[in-house]
Amino acid sequence: MKPSTERYTIVASRVFQLSVRRFRAFVEGQYSAAMAENLVSRIKTKISQELTLNPHIAPVSERLLSLGIAEYRQWLVDDHNIVMYRIDEESRCIELLVLMSTKQNIEKLLYEVNLLI
Repeated sequence: MKPSTERYTIVASRVFQLSVRRFRAFVEGQYSAAMAENLVSRIKTKISQELTLNPHIAPVSERLLSLGIAEYRQWLVDDHNIVMYRIDEESRCIELLVLMSTKQNIEKLLYEVNLLI
């Protein structure tokens, strides 16, 4: 689908906000706090610059589809990290669900994050 010149609005769900904290801790454990902060900042910039103009950039998430959740898309935002989101065409809104490393387990992450809500 061809990108629109009108941007979609981004909404970070509570689950997304918690997943960012978990993601940051995961990267800090693997590398460093500075690298985690830099990586999160780069991903947020990419979301605001690319996803808002072309929300159809990613396919439906196979990982979530296997859990019976069909309305979310999975965007490989860089070589190792994924953003899952859904599109509300009527309100031109993108709801962010999860930021995670490809090394993380989606079932475990969603379980842990939902315990924190």
